[in-house]
Amino acid sequence: MSRNLNNTHHANLVIGGLEEAEKLLRETFPSLKGSPDFSVLKGETFGIDEARELSLSAARKAFGEKKVYVIAPGKITTEAQNALLKTFEDPAPDTYFFLVVKGEELVIPTLRSRMEIRHLAVKPPSGDAKKFLELSTKDRMLFTKKFVDEENNLSDFLDELMLLLRNKTGLEEVYKLRKFADDRSASSRLILEHLSLVL
Repeated sequence: MSRNLNNTHHANLVIGGLEEAEKLLRETFPSLKGSPDFSVLKGETFGIDEARELSLSAARKAFGEKKVYVIAPGKITTEAQNALLKTFEDPAPDTYFFLVVKGEELVIPTLRSRMEIRHLAVKPPSGDAKKFLELSTKDRMLFTKKFVDEENNLSDFLDELMLLLRNKTGLEEVYKLRKFADDRSASSRLILEHLSLVL
């Protein structure tokens, strides 16, 4: 990611983890360290209310010369993404947005088209998703029990699965489940058992 602000697009889609993105952005905008003009918005879900608050905040004048918003939720709803279209397309001067997600597929095409896509180094895949696809239905159920017992990360697993299924049957089904996998109420067991039967 360029540290020259003249080359930094006002709306950016960052593919990678929040920790790496936040570190890089603080290096890119060193003058904003500890400033109210540098906002990191995270949490389980970024919904329509959060999108409206962001749009109102972004329309206000910066305390300094520029404002930076890092949006890195567990998931961002389709309604929120639609609400951000105008904000990302026509922001206030010297305002920069960085939406951090694990995969481009998690962002609707209309919002994605308004952003410059930047890829960060990501941790190598665990291989669990590949193994899961190669198992029989019965063995997938055993895999599911072990996965849940070990409290493995469901979101990372589904992200890996989506990459493996890109342009293949089953991608849409995994994508639908991935959109709410970060919710507290999401059951890893039910999701994996369902995928065991439909993939």
